[in-house]
Amino acid sequence: MNMVLALALCVGVLVAVFVKVGAMISMLWYVGVIGWACFMAAGGKLNGVKKAAVAGVGGMFCVAVAEMGSLMSGQMQLEWIFLGIAFAVIVLLSKLSWFSFIPAGLAGGAVIGAGGPIGIFDAVTNMRLVMVFVLGTVVGFVAELLATMLAKKA
Repeated sequence: MNMVLALALCVGVLVAVFVKVGAMISMLWYVGVIGWACFMAAGGKLNGVKKAAVAGVGGMFCVAVAEMGSLMSGQMQLEWIFLGIAFAVIVLLSKLSWFSFIPAGLAGGAVIGAGGPIGIFDAVTNMRLVMVFVLGTVVGFVAELLATMLAKKA
């Protein structure tokens, strides 16, 4: 079996499980798939997990700080400026090796930003988003390992 077919099988099965388990434990499965996609785009392997997870969580943190800043300033009409600064910081953080994968930083920021400024106060959901994003990178790593084993067997 070639690697693409093996990966397709692993991805299909693991996404189905991710969706089923996610529904049972109130986990937003699609955030995990975003983390998984960032893992693959980062080149996979253990380095892909590190790059995607750390940059993604960094992006989430930057946007959370921006949303909180816009709320605390009392100038909600300026939220767009706070977010613009946050996303600029995400890109600037890429100068640090741990935060170097810009697409994951942007994706993580978008995940947290989707809740808007009021979503910042939902700490439980935000922690779930962080955990699911990181879990997605790990599941991507597992899919890659399984696909490699399947491709070698055939």
